[in-house]
Amino acid sequence: MFQSKKINSNISSILGPEVEIKGNVNVTGDLLIYGKVFGNINSKGTVNSANGSLVKGNITAGNASISGEVQGDLDIESKVVLGENSYLSGNLKAAIITIEEGAKFDGMCKMIQDDKHEQENDTEESLANHLSAANEQA
Repeated sequence: MFQSKKINSNISSILGPEVEIKGNVNVTGDLLIYGKVFGNINSKGTVNSANGSLVKGNITAGNASISGEVQGDLDIESKVVLGENSYLSGNLKAAIITIEEGAKFDGMCKMIQDDKHEQENDTEESLANHLSAANEQA
């Protein structure tokens, strides 16, 4: 009744606003952070940090949506969103990057290709090389 419609129903772990973790967090599913984490976060799913949350450490995940403060690097496999209230002090690496108006970002940004696009490009490049070699022989 009081939950936002935007919250992902696949979230497997929630760190409430009163939770403070000192150490690394490893989770296979999605993670929603309202509290504080002093350590690295590794997730195969999506990491969501709420407004007012704090992460002092690196985040490695499939996807990320940041609305709180992160003091560390983001290494995201697919998509990252820096929300309007977010503050990232660290480097950002992802295939898809969205930075909303009002977000604060202090670091370097690197866009990478996701594996699907890399494999498609490798296949196209390989095919082009074979065609070129065949044309040279003919």
